[in-house]
Amino acid sequence: MPESKLSVGNVEVLSLTDGEGDFPFPLSQLFPSVPAEAWVPFRQRYPEVFGGPDTWRNHYGCYLLRSQGRTILVDTGIGSQATNPGMINTLAGGVDGRLMSELQAAGVRPEDVDLVFFTHLHPDHVGWNLAQGGAQPRATFPRARYVIHQADWETFKRPEVQASFPFQYWEETLGPLERLGALDLLSGERALTGEITAIPTPGHTPGHMSLAIVSGGQRAFILGDVAIHPAQVTETDWAVIFEMDQQLAARMRRQVFDRIEAENSTLVACHFPAPGFGRLVRLEGRRYWQGIQPPPA
Repeated sequence: MPESKLSVGNVEVLSLTDGEGDFPFPLSQLFPSVPAEAWVPFRQRYPEVFGGPDTWRNHYGCYLLRSQGRTILVDTGIGSQATNPGMINTLAGGVDGRLMSELQAAGVRPEDVDLVFFTHLHPDHVGWNLAQGGAQPRATFPRARYVIHQADWETFKRPEVQASFPFQYWEETLGPLERLGALDLLSGERALTGEITAIPTPGHTPGHMSLAIVSGGQRAFILGDVAIHPAQVTETDWAVIFEMDQQLAARMRRQVFDRIEAENSTLVACHFPAPGFGRLVRLEGRRYWQGIQPPPA
């Protein structure tokens, strides 16, 4: 079942878990510049994201937004053996994601989704894009526009970038979207509704985007992968190997967390512990993430 529902004014944010589990790369490889002893206080503060002293317990989250009559899906997760086999077999332990069953449990049909918004194009965010691979792929969400930042589209379609991944996923999840006429490329900020705005937050990838929600005097910020681990809220310089521009990613983390704190926004983060909803708090002058648990959906 979907994890929980957050209300931001008139906007509904439904948390959906596509998968979770211990990541196959150790933290010492994911964050090679971070010494082992630096993780100790974060293991104490966030035990749910550690499968062991050097193991990241990852949550693959997606979000369904309802705003002003529109239904928006944020990212499409890891997918399945049929839709994104390289991701499933290499990084997800061979276990299919469950996004589609989570949507069904929430009473949402694929044709109900008006827009699929991508924070970025890494393989764990695009897995359920297509319902069928091979010669005749079709969009999983047949009525939706698939909204992607142009910089990410141009970057990830390059053969040398695709070759940097240990498996193929472009033609299984992304390439056919253009041929199907489902693609909507953007650059700069764009209002998705009068309450939700897409904001470029590059660094993790060149076209990485986040979502700012403002409604009824309340605010939330959907982070994407500006940070993948709650320790990065405190240690914004901690760089993960998946960041394509680590210096820019660190600057963006500081800017985004400064904004979230100044605006008292709820932080929504797909790789933080489910359901990924939290607040930024200050303790002894340092900034930390503090999870919140809204009522079940």
